Amino acid sequence: MKTAFYKYLGLGLIAFTLTTASAQDKHDVSREQKLQQLKKDLNLTDDQVLKIKQIEDSYNDEKLELKKKMKEVRQKEFNEINAVFTPEQKATLKELHAKKHKNRKGAN
Repeated sequence: MKTAFYKYLGLGLIAFTLTTASAQDKHDVSREQKLQQLKKDLNLTDDQVLKIKQIEDSYNDEKLELKKKMKEVRQKEFNEINAVFTPEQKATLKELHAKKHKNRKGAN
């Protein structure tokens, strides 16, 4: 039971720290879609949508700093948890990660 817990915890931490090159593009598309849906649902004017975009943009630097800090915290957490694993568990975790990554590539 504990072994499964650590496997999933490790996999979760690895998956959580991975990033993709297209994340920003997806974010921009998602942001625009959300704004357009909000515009439709609330009957916003173009000026209101522009103001919302400007407000969101004004927080970009602050959000970026928080993201950097979270990445550092996650890495520290991962390192501490990883130190708990035996060499055999680390090897198994590496295999599980490779298998998961292979399956993800095969799904594309």
